[in-house]
Amino acid sequence: MLADSTDKNIILFKTKLQVNTDGTPISYHPYDLTGSEKAINTIGNAIAVYKDGSETNLCLSNKTYSEALDVFKRYRDSNFDTIPAGYTIVWKNVLIPEKINGVEKPCIIKSGEYQGYFSSATSLTNGLTTDKGECECNNQVNPLKVPALVLAGGNDNIVRKFGAKIGDLLVAYNPDNNKVVYAIINDSGPKHNLGEGSVLLNMKLLDRSEFPKTRKDTYKLATSNDIIIAIIPGSKSFDTKKPYTLENISERVTSWLNKAGFETESEFIEFLNNSKVELD
Repeated sequence: MLADSTDKNIILFKTKLQVNTDGTPISYHPYDLTGSEKAINTIGNAIAVYKDGSETNLCLSNKTYSEALDVFKRYRDSNFDTIPAGYTIVWKNVLIPEKINGVEKPCIIKSGEYQGYFSSATSLTNGLTTDKGECECNNQVNPLKVPALVLAGGNDNIVRKFGAKIGDLLVAYNPDNNKVVYAIINDSGPKHNLGEGSVLLNMKLLDRSEFPKTRKDTYKLATSNDIIIAIIPGSKSFDTKKPYTLENISERVTSWLNKAGFETESEFIEFLNNSKVELD
């Protein structure tokens, strides 16, 4: 739904939110591929594994997931030099590469608190020119620190057709507990998935304070009820401040709402509640 608020457009829809962890170094670990001890996600959400001649991603089916893990383990155990014969592994969409002796490999952080973890990327970056961190981990929009939404992929996606782009601001509202979170679109995902929020976005919407330590903890942050999402198309360049933080995103959204005629957050929530009927 494309709502018209004064002279400003807002893209409104409601969806249940899964959880996205890309952008934090603790998301994936080469020796905890299932996210049971160290990582907060499973490697299957960072890679795609195909048999030669097939377009079926083995990571997407319970029947073939163990095969996909085995293929990636063998790739890892080759020091990421050799992909097992008969397979293709796609990983550079999420895992940040580094070139070693002319070969691109998933970058593994070698020191500090994130030692041993992969570095994972977000489509939106902080635009840093210095202090990017190992494997550019500091340049990513960290889902543990920034409330963010993943934009569904595919050019024919209805939200994209209405003008939503990576970097746009948004308001997320949980009508069950009246929690409101100001956020930003920091990544893109599968075209069939309208709802995926960063760890911090979902935590705030659910009024949780404990960060996940394993994949199971992460999955518990998925919302069981519909969340109302109000994307502000074209707001990527509105009062942009980098690096992106919880605080400067909140300041930008507040400023935009005021300029759009909403003097208080309560007025905007009333607008969202009045729009709920049309979203049903």
